[in-house]
Amino acid sequence: MAFIICLCAGCSARDSSTPGHLELLDPELAWQGGELVIIAGVDWRPTEAVIEAMEHGVPVPIRITTRSFRRYGWFRVLDRDRNHRYEVRYLPMLRSYQIADTKTGEQRNYPRLHMLTDSLRRPQPWATGLSREDLDATTYRVDIRGQLDRTRLPSPMRMPVWFDPEWHAISAWQHWDIDSEVMDG
Repeated sequence: MAFIICLCAGCSARDSSTPGHLELLDPELAWQGGELVIIAGVDWRPTEAVIEAMEHGVPVPIRITTRSFRRYGWFRVLDRDRNHRYEVRYLPMLRSYQIADTKTGEQRNYPRLHMLTDSLRRPQPWATGLSREDLDATTYRVDIRGQLDRTRLPSPMRMPVWFDPEWHAISAWQHWDIDSEVMDG
């Protein structure tokens, strides 16, 4: 069954008319507390189907993934894979929207959805797990991508939304080839 889903998903072409939208805004590398981070905002515009699901109590998961690959010539080996997960939900009793960091449990409430999406646009650091010592040892390639994480939706929704373009919000991978000389300069 999983093979059929992958086959169908791979064959379904995603074009520019797809309504789902999630992009990383102006990502750049920086050092923060001895760790290499990628500073970027998230431009997420939920579709009507996503908003309707939230209003019916479905938490909408967003995942920002950073990956670090060790480079050996043309060959790359995955060294670190970090997922920063959030859930966006509507709280009908409070008539507000909430974003929650699933790792730390931190929650922020906003009276309007546009205020929540505006807060996501503000640049914030996304950890890569790399230190200066790592970069002194070898060259790395660092990637980042954001997406609406359909695999974390409630199980009855997973199959239907897999083929629904309203739920296909995913950014392209952005990447940097880095070493200690690049980061010191």
